[in-house]
Amino acid sequence: MNIISAIAGSVGLAAVVFMLGVLARFGRKLGAVTKMRPYYRGYYVAMVCVGLAFMMRLVRASVFWASPQDIPQLLNSPVFYLFLHHIALALGLTLGLGITWHYWSWLLKER
Repeated sequence: MNIISAIAGSVGLAAVVFMLGVLARFGRKLGAVTKMRPYYRGYYVAMVCVGLAFMMRLVRASVFWASPQDIPQLLNSPVFYLFLHHIALALGLTLGLGITWHYWSWLLKER
């Protein structure tokens, strides 16, 4: 069951990276029309952070298939996974949310 959830989680993270890429394209076009500063570049930083979390999720999935004596100690460490998966994911999603709010908050004000 851990293998299936690891693969499904990896597909979900790949979808988030794709979504951030789409938002970067929309932000670039909206910024060109409204003459905003290029905040959309922050989406690329967010994509790198979520991409790092995606790669660590794939590495973690490969650990499930390996035998326990073949797993390097570093890959089995929860602290390693905390920094390179959870914190990178939280940072990327927070950055993406902040930039999205900056670009698209005008929609909430319109009636």
